[in-house]
Amino acid sequence: MELKLPLIAAIDVGSNYIQMIIAELNPEGQVKILEDVIQPTSIGRDTFTMGRIDRKTIQETCEILKGFSQLLKDYRVKDYHAVGTSGIREAENREYVLELIRLKTKIEVEIINSAQERFFMYRALRSRLPGPLLAEQTTLIVNLASGGVETSIYEKGALIFTEYLKIGSLRLRETLADLEAKSINFPAVMEEFIDSKTSLLKRFLQDIKFTNFIMIGNEVRTVANLCGEDQRIEVEDFTKLYEKLLIMTDDQITRTYGLVKNQADTFLPTVITLHCFLKLTHARQIYVPDISLKNGLIHDLADGLIESPQSKDSLNDMISSVWYIANRFGADRRHAEQVEKLALSLFDQTGKIHGLGHQERLYLQVAAILHAVGYFISFTDHQEHAYRIIRHRNIMGLSARDLILIANIVRYNTQESPSHQDENYEGLMDRDKIVVSKLAALLKLAEALDVSHKNKVEKVEVHRKGEQLIFTMYSWQDPFLEEWTFQNCSSLFEEVTGMQVIVKRKGLSL
Repeated sequence: MELKLPLIAAIDVGSNYIQMIIAELNPEGQVKILEDVIQPTSIGRDTFTMGRIDRKTIQETCEILKGFSQLLKDYRVKDYHAVGTSGIREAENREYVLELIRLKTKIEVEIINSAQERFFMYRALRSRLPGPLLAEQTTLIVNLASGGVETSIYEKGALIFTEYLKIGSLRLRETLADLEAKSINFPAVMEEFIDSKTSLLKRFLQDIKFTNFIMIGNEVRTVANLCGEDQRIEVEDFTKLYEKLLIMTDDQITRTYGLVKNQADTFLPTVITLHCFLKLTHARQIYVPDISLKNGLIHDLADGLIESPQSKDSLNDMISSVWYIANRFGADRRHAEQVEKLALSLFDQTGKIHGLGHQERLYLQVAAILHAVGYFISFTDHQEHAYRIIRHRNIMGLSARDLILIANIVRYNTQESPSHQDENYEGLMDRDKIVVSKLAALLKLAEALDVSHKNKVEKVEVHRKGEQLIFTMYSWQDPFLEEWTFQNCSSLFEEVTGMQVIVKRKGLSL
């Protein structure tokens, strides 16, 4: 008898469109789309011009989402993920908007940051791309949304660089609206503006030889369709379109290409932005996969039910982006890798003691990789500097709350223990305080095992004996310093677990 999996849905309350897909899964984790609906919205236009979402737009949004809510009921969907992006995220009245949506539609919308948005988009990308495209070649990926542009580089299958700029297609249009009325050559002004915002990025990218250029986003799909292509755009065809648009008015563009208003507003900025990034590559084709944020959301939901190879690739993307930050701040990679390995080993072996899950394991992994980034600022109070660095990073797939927890874990990777006198700790919810304390305790122990930065400890085995936990270190060299430091750093672990820590060591022989 075939396993019957529940239907799932994803809702993207975007800046230019509100979209939803409803899908079913088969036991192999493949997604079959049952419904795919899209409605235009003025959310982004309101936010990017006025800083707030207008009452009329809120009403229209609620009406659209009421229709989506009815579809969810018709299909009996219980598992869904609804998100809002920059249009709601940057609105001064976002809390009121979310509350009205919740009351009128019964849909809970989560505001995600640009790093989370990137994670979901790349999860969708992984489901569509030919494997060798990322695994074997240097690839530039530009995710053009209404509010911003996310630029990433893959090299030999690993994500090695990522940056977010607030020059999305709709934001550009609204930002430069005054200039449009005054300029006789608005496309040239827009391109110059984009070049000014990407000048530092270009300095970094100009020496890299990209084999592939991937462009993703709803607006980019419109460009691909007008070039008569599905998944790929020939650079020659795109160049002809670009040069043609430079001498056309907005009205001419709208009539010639049969665009509706939402498409017309973002079409020219999309083409010019695409051209600016295309100049950085040697690609002869632009790969334009038919994906959007909602596809990434639906695949992420599916991964929660059935693990797929792509879900592991997405996790690897996230960890690659963390290593990019660590390298940027001069971390000792060999030491950080050793602390990461030992921290995860301790976490896995003490699972029945601490009772934490997969998400908390990820927090510990990220904290272990980034635990020493504060030294880049100063050797004095380096943990405070690390806290601020992590707290204000955009790390792929991690929410603001996730970053606060990870920053606090690193903050307490010292002789100091979490205290209610510390406002950063006191401001956490009670459950989050427990998570931070347990993971900080494990990170302290893991770093103690490589305090000499000599990778002396090959492995650690943990065994329980009554109310004692016996940690046995296996080492090729004398780990006297590591043993002494481990014992001195064990008090927080003993306090949060209620167990007594016993340290032993065994030598390894050839």
